[in-house]
Amino acid sequence: MALKNGCARRVLAGVLGALAVLVCIAAPAQAHDGNSVALARLWRAARATHPALADDRVDWDRALVAALPKLRDEDDEASLRLAIATLMAPLRDQALRIGADTPRYVRWPADGEVLEWLPGDTALLHLHPGMVDGSPLLLPARARQVILDLRARRELARPPLPTMLHAVLAQLITEPLLLPAERYRFSTGPRPSTPGQWEGMTAGFMQLEAQRLQPAPGARALPMVFIVNDTQSVPYAVLALQRTGRARIVAEEGAWRSRAGPLQALSIGDDLRVEFASGQLAWPDGSAAVLAADRTLRMDRATGPASAPVQAALALLAQPSQPSQPAQPSTPKLLTPASAALFPVRHDDEAYRDMRLPEREWRMLAAIKLWATLDNYFPAKRLMSSSWDDALQRCLHQMAQVHDARAYGLILQQMAASLDDSHVGVGSRALGGNSRTHGIGVVLAAIDEGIVVANVTEPALLRSGLLKVGDAIVQIDGEYVGTRLARLRATTAASNEAGRWRKAMAEMLTFLPGVSVTLQVDGSDGKRREVVLQPTPLDDALAPRHARPMIALDKGIAYVDLDRLQTGEVDAMFDQIQGSRALILDMRGYPHGTGRAIAARLNVNDASVFAMFYQQLVTAHETSDGVQLAYPDRLYPALAPVYRGQVVMLINEHTQSQAEHLALAVEAATPVTFIGTPSAGANGDLREVVLPGNVHVWYSGLEVRHADGRQLQRVGVQPHITVAPSVAGLRAGRDEVLERAQALLRKDQE
Repeated sequence: MALKNGCARRVLAGVLGALAVLVCIAAPAQAHDGNSVALARLWRAARATHPALADDRVDWDRALVAALPKLRDEDDEASLRLAIATLMAPLRDQALRIGADTPRYVRWPADGEVLEWLPGDTALLHLHPGMVDGSPLLLPARARQVILDLRARRELARPPLPTMLHAVLAQLITEPLLLPAERYRFSTGPRPSTPGQWEGMTAGFMQLEAQRLQPAPGARALPMVFIVNDTQSVPYAVLALQRTGRARIVAEEGAWRSRAGPLQALSIGDDLRVEFASGQLAWPDGSAAVLAADRTLRMDRATGPASAPVQAALALLAQPSQPSQPAQPSTPKLLTPASAALFPVRHDDEAYRDMRLPEREWRMLAAIKLWATLDNYFPAKRLMSSSWDDALQRCLHQMAQVHDARAYGLILQQMAASLDDSHVGVGSRALGGNSRTHGIGVVLAAIDEGIVVANVTEPALLRSGLLKVGDAIVQIDGEYVGTRLARLRATTAASNEAGRWRKAMAEMLTFLPGVSVTLQVDGSDGKRREVVLQPTPLDDALAPRHARPMIALDKGIAYVDLDRLQTGEVDAMFDQIQGSRALILDMRGYPHGTGRAIAARLNVNDASVFAMFYQQLVTAHETSDGVQLAYPDRLYPALAPVYRGQVVMLINEHTQSQAEHLALAVEAATPVTFIGTPSAGANGDLREVVLPGNVHVWYSGLEVRHADGRQLQRVGVQPHITVAPSVAGLRAGRDEVLERAQALLRKDQE
């Protein structure tokens, strides 16, 4: 019977579509949200890659909360600069530059002389980046000491290659010189609190191989002083020579400090450029290579014998050197978090349980943290049907107008719903996650034009006969199910529409304890009746879908209900069905870790890989944008005979996550026929981010694909034969999906 008054599925679709539009326009992204989003982008980038955040000494959440109030008008650059400075201050990053003006460069002609002689046979080498490239300089034997001026004479699109500098330095060393190695932090996102549940790679550092500079034939070890400034990063060889006591450094600086080590730049706001450390330099003993000049001068872009930088270099050369000892800088060396965080330490999200309704800045942090986490680590972001950036802007705008804890949680729930991932869930006390502990023991299905009882799972309710399989639900507590589902759909995350219906219908049936629920129901007799029920405690255990045995054998066709089969029962199951010519695996639910064991006993294909995992890896190395870790999930040989009969698997929208993984394993192992409707399209390790107010958000931390690389997320396992239950079939007590599988196997037997 078609449902009336908003319950027809076509009416539901109209209501849901209209609500989806309302959701999108209810809180439009404001033009003045720009600076908040700009700050969010910087917070996200540094959170994932900055070396100072590799351990738990810097509270990066509180850094953002402290910075957000500095924003005045959202298009005001001065307040954005102040907010950035406040945000980045805890990192104590000497490489930080915020909107640096065009620098002044050293005054030296592009085709000027490279070698200039000073008193005492001191060679002043003008190795200014931006000069006309020439042949490598051969240092005359006359030289007794050397000043190397490395300050740039013009802006360069990219840092200069050290080839010419290394050719010169090779003439000034008599032993191999080991340069510092680059170290980059990489992150892979949140991980489960229980280490045994972890799949994939945890966060850490990756260190690149170091370069060893070899002496040139006839090289002489001469005293050296390098002149550097804030226009170019200091070459790694200069740090190595200073560390071994073979050279000293003069730095002349303007508004910004001289820098050494890997850098990253981010353009935010109205093209405001922010530069900060992307990595570290490390010595063989694991310590950090930090730039500490022996002499620091105020900005002076002059060069030549009379210039202050050259005079400072001459003064250093006049002092006795200490070979094989690290240089002693003239100013105290500050051990900053950016240079000291060489040992990555796991840092779990704070729950902030005392914040039932967080203050405005903490609510904005929640939106930004959710966005940043999923923007970096959600592997299926490219498959989303809407913009994740737009979701952030809407959420930030709404957070300014929140007045109670439930509204706060619902906004986050609505934002998370746009991820299009059936693994996504949002839980908090305000959302009732700990209070709506009761439900009505039925499974609903959207069939034809109605919402129909597909299974009665609560034994007492089944015995009472108050609800029967095939009954159509019209109203719940006076509200039409179409209206209720439309409201729930806005905050329901799902990989596809079937999954969204499934999750919304399940949510519709949860209640507080102690309440009575009144249903209006259309029965198979065509009459509408009112049913009053007392919800019972929810149980995570799946109730049996039917009264058939877990394992059955009929006319050479075996049937196994994988909802009930336990890991230790797999071999016994295969012993029991030995001799059957066909096997029906019912996976319209959730298994118990049996996938590998079953696939191993079905592996007539001798498959070694049955699925591919993809995990996001975020690092600041310039070649690593968009990198994913890819690794196979393997099958291992069975220790018992392989089953060689025909295999069919029953699937539907309840086939999710581990159930889909089992389907992939069977697919790789044997020529299987899938019958039913597409699976949920949500497989991958479940990850969690915790937001202020103890709001927990779960999502798929890995993307799982078929062994051949085909997409699974959002599309699910596709049936070879599509069969869905009908209302008439349910009311007649039939399992039409199973019947279709049996008919296929009997036909093949004929």
